[in-house]
Amino acid sequence: MPADSSLLEQCFACVVHEAGPLSGRCIDVAIASLQQAENQGREVAERERVANAWWRLQQQRDALVAQYPDRLAQAFRQGDGGSSLSVPAPLSGSSFLALVDDNAVNESLEAVRLQQALMPVVEQALAMVDARMSSLIGLETVHVEKNPIRPSVFVRTLRDLMSERESDAPVRTLWLQHVAPPLARELCTLYERVALMLQNAHVQEAGYRIRLVADGAPSRPSPLAQDGMPEDDGETSASRWGSVSAAPAGTATPPAADFRMGDLAREQTPLRHEVMRAFLAGEGEAFDAPLDNGYYEQVRHELARVDGHAARPPLDEGAIERERTRYRDLPVVERPARQVHGASPLSAERWGVYAAPHERARVLLELKHQADQVSQALGLDVVRKLVDQVARDPLLLAPVREAVVAMEPALLRLAMTEPRYFGQDDHPARRLIESVAQRSFRYNDEFATDFDAFFEPVRAQVVALNDAASPEPAPFAQALSSLQAHWSAADAEGEERQKRQRDALQLAEARQELANQIAWEISHRPDLYNVPGIVLDFLYGSWSLVIAGAQLSHPEAGEDPFGFRKVIGDLLWSTRREVTLRQPRQLFDIVPSMLQTLRRGLDMLGKPPEETQTFFDALLKLHEPALKLRRIRAQADHAGSSGRTPLDIGEGDDSTLLAAATPEQQKPQPPEQPWIGQRERASAGLDPMPVPGTEEAGVEDRSPAEGAETPAPMPPEALADLLSALQVGGWADLHSGGEWLRAQLVWVGTNRNLFLFTSRGGRSHTMTRRSCEKLLSGRWLRPVASRPVVKKALETVVQAAPRGAPRHDAVALAD
Repeated sequence: MPADSSLLEQCFACVVHEAGPLSGRCIDVAIASLQQAENQGREVAERERVANAWWRLQQQRDALVAQYPDRLAQAFRQGDGGSSLSVPAPLSGSSFLALVDDNAVNESLEAVRLQQALMPVVEQALAMVDARMSSLIGLETVHVEKNPIRPSVFVRTLRDLMSERESDAPVRTLWLQHVAPPLARELCTLYERVALMLQNAHVQEAGYRIRLVADGAPSRPSPLAQDGMPEDDGETSASRWGSVSAAPAGTATPPAADFRMGDLAREQTPLRHEVMRAFLAGEGEAFDAPLDNGYYEQVRHELARVDGHAARPPLDEGAIERERTRYRDLPVVERPARQVHGASPLSAERWGVYAAPHERARVLLELKHQADQVSQALGLDVVRKLVDQVARDPLLLAPVREAVVAMEPALLRLAMTEPRYFGQDDHPARRLIESVAQRSFRYNDEFATDFDAFFEPVRAQVVALNDAASPEPAPFAQALSSLQAHWSAADAEGEERQKRQRDALQLAEARQELANQIAWEISHRPDLYNVPGIVLDFLYGSWSLVIAGAQLSHPEAGEDPFGFRKVIGDLLWSTRREVTLRQPRQLFDIVPSMLQTLRRGLDMLGKPPEETQTFFDALLKLHEPALKLRRIRAQADHAGSSGRTPLDIGEGDDSTLLAAATPEQQKPQPPEQPWIGQRERASAGLDPMPVPGTEEAGVEDRSPAEGAETPAPMPPEALADLLSALQVGGWADLHSGGEWLRAQLVWVGTNRNLFLFTSRGGRSHTMTRRSCEKLLSGRWLRPVASRPVVKKALETVVQAAPRGAPRHDAVALAD
């Protein structure tokens, strides 16, 4: 009984739903393949036979496509209950041969070949389905023969359906031959979809039992059931990198991932990922077994082969340098990642004797010859595979990956005493690689002088580790300690500068938040009626910042230490012309001290005079009628006139400037980003920031050159995702000053409306949310992915190799 029958039914429904279109595509490709074979045939009889096959397949296509899903559904639900699928009968059995003719035998063998042809293509996806399907149906360990959607079910169902629609066995044999390649590709895609469905449903993978088998054991042929198909005992699901076999009939022992002594002796060990996973997890007694004579004989054979390659002339240093500098003139964001792998030849000038791949291979094989147990040999293989994975990581600059490759001999020696050390997060060797990798994310140009300053000590430590030839972790701990001390000294000044910058921005943000609250309080004053909009803008903006700054810098002096709140009443009163014209003397009494208080507050804040000049010009015009009245009266008094003097105190052309506040102006609007003065920026070492409303100018400086292709506008959803992905500590490539800089995000405002990046030399880059969005949209700011490097490599090693991934022979590639 399945542990989750509803999820199992969903898997069946998904497969059955895809079965019709899947079979149709396979048949179409098979027809095209048969037609091509007909055109390429040389004999008339052969061409007629192939033409007859594709014509008949074309006639039966619609019927096969229509019936295949229902037949598959029946087969899935029969499971192991169908006796014809599980009763073994040897191919040579006389009772079997007595019932079938040669054509039937050929057809059965072709069906066997079809299933075998599927396995190299589907093995990775099928392994994930096998593990999760076993868990889904309630098994603790993997039983590939109990997977209800195993490949043999698809093959048998298709063969049986073809048998019903076509009576000529040779024709059906041709059908099976040509349907194999497309069926393999379609099943692989289908298995990947089912595996993802089970993973999303949080179905855990069942485990394998690891077993060491003798080198001399012949590989037995798969037994055939009564219908001529191979039995699903697990062998048919084996990859060429190992075999999975079932326990003897009548036992409950789960399948095992087998490996052989001879395989362990090779330079490139063909082991399944299940073996690697179980080894690193410390599971299985087979890893404690001693190595046999056949293993050592194979090691000596491998060593002889490597020695033969060593006699070849070394690779030209000039060729290595030309390849290294091939794309140097391209912008760093356009350079393709230089290919590096475990067998890459390196520069002997930089890395010494172990620059040659065969020298690294010799260290591996010599250590394998010194090994006593299976665990030691496997530990060496794990190191080699991890080195190769890190070397291929495209997130790292090529010299960093080369350093890991060059470090391989030192890493291999550690596996002799601690075969599973890479599984320990705190092991010095693993920490050294991870620390160097994470540190390297600061750089995006391997030819820059600052990268050279970082990398040279790393190179020196790698060479020293190889020269030490120690099997102990202590030299790695010392190397890491030395590098960290060097990095700490280099970072000291930058960290202090970053602290000042963060403190300045945090103060600006706190001040702005308090200023917003003060502005809201001012907006509720009863004396704001009919106040000019320019005055409200000043009170809600600059003067709220002045009050907030004073409160934060002098918390012990109360809410109004310098009378900045009190002066608001005088300011508002002085803007009422109908009152000041009747009481000009009172206006003349308060204006001097009021202006002095306003100027002092703005100076304390650090506001440049030009930012508030418009307000003071408007204030002067508001006071001008009273001043004009005073001048006229003074002139009249001087002339001794006793009559009334006509007064002309019109508003002139200032009605727009001095207009009463609109409803929108009466409500304070919080700014997009906190204000920070140029004086504060200079003191904290922050880069100059454009005044609000002119951020576009900063973006235009990074616009593409004339004639360059302008990137298409980024969809809002994609832009929002990029912006939300910017996290403190993350890295990005930023175009500034005509060059691409690797910048780190070191601070983000509480409302994500202000961002602080730092780049080479402690240079700061402060940008508002709007500027950040413009840069992201124009691809002048490109977030850089970063992650734990060793952890990712380890996960890749213990998982199935990517479908289609190349398998390289180290020495052959090198030479």
